[in-house]
Amino acid sequence: MKKICYILLIFSAFSCGNRVLDSAKMENLLYDIHVAEATMNIKKVPSTKEIRRSYYDYIFEKHHTTREQFEKSLKWYAANPKKLESIYQNVKNRIEKLQVDVDNYVYHPEEKVLQEQKVLDTIQIFQFEKRYNFTHFPPKDSLAFEIADREYFALADRFILRFLMQVEGFDDKQNTLPNAKNFLTIIYSDGTEKTMTGKIHSDNRWYRYTFQMPVNDSVVPVKIHGNLFDGDDIIRSLKIDSAKLIRIYNAEKYPLSDSIKTVLGVNIEPKDTIIVEPEIKMDLLIERPIEFQNARREMMHRRMDNTQLMKKEN
Repeated sequence: MKKICYILLIFSAFSCGNRVLDSAKMENLLYDIHVAEATMNIKKVPSTKEIRRSYYDYIFEKHHTTREQFEKSLKWYAANPKKLESIYQNVKNRIEKLQVDVDNYVYHPEEKVLQEQKVLDTIQIFQFEKRYNFTHFPPKDSLAFEIADREYFALADRFILRFLMQVEGFDDKQNTLPNAKNFLTIIYSDGTEKTMTGKIHSDNRWYRYTFQMPVNDSVVPVKIHGNLFDGDDIIRSLKIDSAKLIRIYNAEKYPLSDSIKTVLGVNIEPKDTIIVEPEIKMDLLIERPIEFQNARREMMHRRMDNTQLMKKEN
């Protein structure tokens, strides 16, 4: 009986004037056609016959078939509704999966970063002194900081600690202090914690220290603490400037409460946004000394002045 049905299927296919496309090929064709239709509607492609026909011609060429063969096959499947219904169910499932993948930025992950950055906002969540100046070892924990109020945190928060530091040690042969460090620690609601630690340079030059903690999208931070200078090395002097602890958060999902605004002394959301690259290296970054940067800036100004002088002389 099965052989007879198979023979009848072959006969009916050839009776249409051409071979009927098998169900797998028909499914792929219908899937691409539906995706093309949606694309043309989203991109508002002009409804001229030539432009739309070029979309379909490309699909037929991709699947090594012709418009005539597709139309004849479609008539045959229309006469066999159960087979056509099965094909369309598979097409529907594939389109739904495609929509989920698009919503999850599977094909364009960079778009997710851009969308996130549109709603990201920044705020300083700890008020450091504008500058610190010690002519000896700083008092214990005088440069430590801590925030343990859960209202300061939300899911997927990012944190950046950055500051300038100049340390003059007693041992001129050592460029770093062996028994001192600075660090940033975040504790999460599930009890886990992450810590970043850096060495302290003691060659009496300015350095910029930046701690950028990796994002945790699964649990909420409950406490953040650290220390700009933690150790017992003997030093001649210690200077710290422009210390900031910055929270980067989703301002739409997790707006600041009025109580937090009052404590932090803000009336409106900050407008400046820090763009965080998705592949930025998550570790301690020590940049070139401030003296070098100033010297390079001064050199550039001199070059510009000389260039303008040459133009005037010419």
